[in-house]
Amino acid sequence: MPITGPSSYLPTTDQFIAHWTAVNAALVTPGSPPPGGFPVIIVTGNRALAGLQTLRATLATARADVELKLTIKEIARADVEIKRTAALARCGQFNDNVRASWGGTALEAGLRPVASVTDGASRVEQSLDDVSGHWGLVNASATFPGVTLPLTLPALSNTITPPPIPYTLANFLTEVAALKLSHSTLKTAEVNLDTARSVRTATEVQIREYLPGYREAVPAKLPPDHPLIGSLPRYSPLPGSTPDAAVINGLWNSSTNLAVITFVPSPSASVERHELRFVAGPDYAADDESIVASIPTSNPPQFETIVGLTTPGTTASYRVYAITTEGNERASNTVVISRPV
Repeated sequence: MPITGPSSYLPTTDQFIAHWTAVNAALVTPGSPPPGGFPVIIVTGNRALAGLQTLRATLATARADVELKLTIKEIARADVEIKRTAALARCGQFNDNVRASWGGTALEAGLRPVASVTDGASRVEQSLDDVSGHWGLVNASATFPGVTLPLTLPALSNTITPPPIPYTLANFLTEVAALKLSHSTLKTAEVNLDTARSVRTATEVQIREYLPGYREAVPAKLPPDHPLIGSLPRYSPLPGSTPDAAVINGLWNSSTNLAVITFVPSPSASVERHELRFVAGPDYAADDESIVASIPTSNPPQFETIVGLTTPGTTASYRVYAITTEGNERASNTVVISRPV
């Protein structure tokens, strides 16, 4: 298969390595090796088969590392979202309590709007710090009839069994500290992911430098009617029409604990298979996609997978690619599936 994106580098490189190995073997003549050893294909830049094999191994490691770092980032993102949701709900509760018990006073006037779960880390932390400081002022304030200090908050849900102990400022400060640590963990995960992406991209560039030279060198070394010339792998798709896209839907099946992706197949006659790819997290980036599975057009149009969703609370994005016999492809729409906590 030709290179159609980052996920195709490994299978394309494998095709070139297999072909290069066969050509080197075909160049060996019977009898004793000539001076300097048997002839082999060396392409521009003194690039030999062994160098491509090394790069292939490096890329496999780099792609696995990117996928791992994406998963680590997604788990960290899910953890942040869970902690933010709970902590910001407490902020809302606190503001409601102050309005109810200290309405018309300076304590109410000092309340600030609560950040959103989707706001940046600094905005969320500022909101939490505002409530922490304000809660301390409330606990130190003069009491009113019917108001008990220090202020405590009720549970966030009636479904908690047994009934929780009253939620205090100390509980809130512990929750805030945990969320700030999660923010730091997420930031570290993002930096590590960027580094892993850089290594992967640099290796892809090096591999790409081998392939054109190899395609040029083989016809110069073999007779024009040699079968290995006719089977030269390609690094770019042949000219041809890009297929129509498949249309997909997806959901989490709580009974099987699997993501289920169904699709309307591409109507293009040249499509030979459909391929499921994914990216950990809610944002699909083609550079980060990994192949999950591939099925011929004769198979039922459905995939079931746990890939990307092994941890409760995480989210993964999926696409189905329609791929033609010439190696042209087109991506479907993206579906984002979340696994419940």
